[in-house]
Amino acid sequence: MNKILTIFLILVLTSPVFAQFAFRLEADILTKTSLPDSTFQISKGKIHYDKNFRKIIFDFTFPNKEKVVLFDTIMYRFQNNQLLGVSPNFLIPNQSFFHFILSGDLKNFGFDEANFTASGIEKKKDLIITTWIPPEHVKPFLSKILVATKNKQLYSITMMGPNGKVINRQILKNYQLIDGIDIPHEVLIATYLDNGKMYQVITLNNVVLNNQSDVKSYDYEL
Repeated sequence: MNKILTIFLILVLTSPVFAQFAFRLEADILTKTSLPDSTFQISKGKIHYDKNFRKIIFDFTFPNKEKVVLFDTIMYRFQNNQLLGVSPNFLIPNQSFFHFILSGDLKNFGFDEANFTASGIEKKKDLIITTWIPPEHVKPFLSKILVATKNKQLYSITMMGPNGKVINRQILKNYQLIDGIDIPHEVLIATYLDNGKMYQVITLNNVVLNNQSDVKSYDYEL
């Protein structure tokens, strides 16, 4: 369940400069999670994503060696190339953190294309904050989303529940320029659940764009 939540909560950012030429991303990924019951978990591995194949592929090496493939609305889990199980997937690859890095649309996070409405912009110190109002069918779950940019980079995303309380907040840090694209290498996430709070730190390392070798790592056969 922690691994599913980790995948679900990964979100994104990028600069449009050069982004139109990026189509493939890979990186080492490390997640540290503090669960509501005060237990602590660590997962590490590698992530591959190609926006043409639209499959997010996680190769986890710790705590267990397994492969997780997200394709459309389904999540597949494999060990030793054997399918362990299939379950619903809440993170559609072409609506993910990784897709927006490659498409250059991270500042808006695709809200404009998802029928969200920008209702206002305000400045607080060095932050520019845009309020996005969801379409009617989303309002039972979200009342609004606050997207803050800092120095023209995505800084945070704050999701408010139907009662107006914060249900999830993400802060993007440690931007590094990779082949002309500003990519955050650290994401801090706080999620407010019915049974308590969950905190996560997601770290990316050794980010590579447009690796044209080892195509199988980006298009795992399902």
